[in-house]
Amino acid sequence: MLKFTLFKIPISVHWMFWLLAGFLGGGLQAQSAADWHKVLVFMLAVFASVIVHELGHALTGCKFGAGQAQIQLHGMGGVAQFGSGGLSRKQRILMTMAGPGASILLAIIFCFVAVNMPQGSQADSYPTFLLAYFVDVVVTINIFWAIINLFPALPLDGGQILRVALGPKKIKLTCVVSFITLAVLGTILLMKTRSIYNLMVILLLGSYTWNLYQQIREG
Repeated sequence: MLKFTLFKIPISVHWMFWLLAGFLGGGLQAQSAADWHKVLVFMLAVFASVIVHELGHALTGCKFGAGQAQIQLHGMGGVAQFGSGGLSRKQRILMTMAGPGASILLAIIFCFVAVNMPQGSQADSYPTFLLAYFVDVVVTINIFWAIINLFPALPLDGGQILRVALGPKKIKLTCVVSFITLAVLGTILLMKTRSIYNLMVILLLGSYTWNLYQQIREG
C-alpha cells in the first residue's frame, strides 16, 4: 500500500485502486508498448483526479474544524475521513460540495491547457501525444465524475448532501430517493454504454443504500 502526506494530510492508496484504474484504462486490451503507455497515463490521470477531489473535501473539512483529515484511495474511488470535530449542517454540505467543486475547477484548468497545447499526431511527437492524452483524460474524468457524483444517490456526494439537508429524521426518504436515482442512472448508463462494469458499480452503490435502509428498519 502506497502511503504519503500532502498538505499535512496522510494519504494511502490500496492496490485495488491501481487495478481498477488499469482496467478502466484498457489494460485488458493492451498489447503493444504504446498501448501500455496509454494505460499508465490513464492511471496517472485517474490518480491525480481522485486526489484533487478528495483534497477538496479534506481541506474544506479542516478549514471548518472537522479534525485531522486522512484520505484513502480504494477499489471504488476514494474517501476523506476526519477526526472528532463537529460541523454544522451548512458546513457539512459545503464540505461535501467541495469535492465536485475541486473536480470542476481541475477540468476547467485543463481545458485551458488543452486549448493552448500544440496539436499533433502520435507520429509527430510521442511525448506530446501522451501529454495531450493525459490532459484529455483529466478533463473527461473530472467533468463526468463531477456530474455523476452530484446525483442524489448514496454514498455519492449528491446523496450525502441530500442526507444532511433532510436530516436524520428523514433518512428513509433519502434512501427512497437514492434507490430511484440509482435505478434511473443505472438504466441510462446501461443503455448508453452497454457496460457490465457500470451496472456492477450501480449495484454496489445500491447495496450501500439497502444496508442503510435495513439498519434503519431494525433500529
